[in-house]
Amino acid sequence: MKSTTIKTGREIMKINELKKQLGQQKIAPIYLVLGEEDYLIQQAQALFLTLLAPEERDMNFASYDLSSDSLGAAMDDATSVPFFGERRLVWLKDPVFLTAQEAKGSPNQDVASLTAYLNHPLDSTVLVIFAKVPKLDGRKKISKLVQKQATVVDVQKLPPAAIESALTQLLQTKDYQLAPDSKELLIQRSDADFSAIVANLEKLFIAADDKVITRQMVAELVSPTLEDNVFDLVDRVLHRDVKSALALYQDLLLNKEEPIRINSILISQFRLLLQVKILAKKGMTQGNLTQILKVHPYRIKLALKTVKQFSQVDLRQAYLGLQDNDYQMKSGQQDKMLLFELFMLKFAS
Repeated sequence: MKSTTIKTGREIMKINELKKQLGQQKIAPIYLVLGEEDYLIQQAQALFLTLLAPEERDMNFASYDLSSDSLGAAMDDATSVPFFGERRLVWLKDPVFLTAQEAKGSPNQDVASLTAYLNHPLDSTVLVIFAKVPKLDGRKKISKLVQKQATVVDVQKLPPAAIESALTQLLQTKDYQLAPDSKELLIQRSDADFSAIVANLEKLFIAADDKVITRQMVAELVSPTLEDNVFDLVDRVLHRDVKSALALYQDLLLNKEEPIRINSILISQFRLLLQVKILAKKGMTQGNLTQILKVHPYRIKLALKTVKQFSQVDLRQAYLGLQDNDYQMKSGQQDKMLLFELFMLKFAS
């Protein structure tokens, strides 16, 4: 099928639209893949590779890591004619010079060659710039030019509202079933990060012989993060379950977690619970709380569920006790493990 070069500049598309256009051989000369969702970035890369037959890739595909590779060499490659093929495919990764990030250890790139190419791209080359950032630095001339000349592929982190629907769609595509309580645990242990969810699903797909993923599978195969463990610790503290709370605290120490860090996350969790409790009393909804507190909606959802079970007095007492622990830990007044034990005994009484 004969390819059609499409006009670039200011067009923003999602992965599905990119797939559709490349499938119809409507190919732009320059793309900017912008965003931080690893799963979507990998999908974009796979789609771009379909532009070349497997036997052509050795000769007509090149990928440059601009944190170490020369931009000039990459642009020399982009301006070369295809070797026994219809087109060349050139990737530019980690273009720090387009962002507001500091280029630590990266070579000083001469952007003149890229500027010249952006103004006069070759029809026989597909140049793809992968910028793993939320946005380019709009103060830089070269960044403005890239955004003007390139077709932008949006691979931003999926918002919380889109994660569940994207997960459901992925499971349907793979023909797997995941119960609601299993789904909630998977999202929680993946920090509501879709790329992490997809990575964890690979393990679960292998374990689910009958294509049904149970909560037990998620609990056993998806390791909890420190924040997950601290969330469980908060629950045990609030239920005044001294033995269980101390056992989990000891497990965290055995896993080389620092007591000051554990205490700091506990303080953060109780502060959030107090804020949610107070604001929810004033009629604030989950959406309002997310905007006001600048906290991930999934954390707000869990906090709302928790504060319904406990009084503001309990939450405040725990928060102040942990604040006192923080001061004593940092001033070295007592053994850090003993401080948590004393806190639990005092709170439970």
